Amino acid sequence: MVTANALSSVGDGARFAALPLLAAAVTHDVFWVSVVAAAGRAAWLPAPLIGTLVDRMAARRSMVGADLARCALLAVLTAITVVGRVPVTSLVLLAFLCGIAEVFFDSAAQAVVPRLAADQQLERTNARIIGAQITGTGFIGPPLGAALWTVGEPWPFAVDALTFLASALLLRGLPTCAPGERAERGTAGLLRGTWAGLRLLGGDRVLRRLMVVVAVLGVGQQAVYAVLVVYVEGELGLPSWGYGLMLVAAALGSLIGARTAARTAHRLGTARSLAVSVTVSALTYLVVAVMPWWPLVALMLAGNSAAVVLWNVCTVSLRQRLAPPDMLGRVTSGYRLAAWGTMPVGAALGGVLAGHVGPGAPWATAGLLLLACLPLLRAMPSAPSRRADDPGGDTATDETAGG
Repeated sequence: MVTANALSSVGDGARFAALPLLAAAVTHDVFWVSVVAAAGRAAWLPAPLIGTLVDRMAARRSMVGADLARCALLAVLTAITVVGRVPVTSLVLLAFLCGIAEVFFDSAAQAVVPRLAADQQLERTNARIIGAQITGTGFIGPPLGAALWTVGEPWPFAVDALTFLASALLLRGLPTCAPGERAERGTAGLLRGTWAGLRLLGGDRVLRRLMVVVAVLGVGQQAVYAVLVVYVEGELGLPSWGYGLMLVAAALGSLIGARTAARTAHRLGTARSLAVSVTVSALTYLVVAVMPWWPLVALMLAGNSAAVVLWNVCTVSLRQRLAPPDMLGRVTSGYRLAAWGTMPVGAALGGVLAGHVGPGAPWATAGLLLLACLPLLRAMPSAPSRRADDPGGDTATDETAGG
């Protein structure tokens, strides 16, 4: 699982760097370039329906099928770029279909982890997977994609297709996990199953509060990052390379967070780790709002990214413990829809605040919003609980649970 995620993440990073370059080469219309960029994220809109399908399929089949679908799509794009000009509408469609496959893969991957790892090892396993994804998409993939683009337009997409093929071959070695739900077929059954997943998310107090907080996290993060390039050049007075420096600092913070998140969660417990994550994120935003000095901004972005990774590791593990095994795909996809769906709102909010209030306003707003979420984290589970699919297992000890 970890190696497959690392391979496909390298390809994803290469594609994320090369696809906007291809879109810009095909059309000089900024609108269409932005549509191509947004199409992949729009695939998360039907995520609850996809989560229901994932719950009704064998997990290995969902992941291998998603990898092979992305491999085929990128192989077609590679062939088209070799023989002729690519229509921009084809790029929009390809980005959307790759995004749909990504939703299938990610929902199934999080659902299968509890079947592969012991309960007390969930944080460590999720941290390793997240660390592999950060390394691929944040450090190796983008420079590789940019370098391959200079060699020839088809090469970044050909490499991405090969990484998905390699991931699919690796995942064929996973143990077969039977689908968790045998439900009625047809559209009505699909809709009823999806509604059951949404009811679970809305009815469980812990999951409901986590969804609210992650939505605010998405708003705050995008409010800052949507205007970061303007902030770096205008407020901090750095040249064009300053924006890249800030992104590298954030990626390094994410990698540090992935390396330390499991130990932090086991030492502090889930409840305190979540509170620490949100508090650190809020404080980093507020520090930048009052002290716009570029070395400090880089340090705060690194700290913020590490805190976000700690949040992700804890919440993924908590969902895997709280959700019934046959509904984990729906819980994962619905939760992530709350996270991704609010990001456009945050991006728009950041632009309005920066333009009408001042360059520090998005940072201050993000920090204050997160501080307001801290009461929602009270009475969260503070220790790993016994998994629903392991009724005979022992509850985690105080040492492994963080006390």
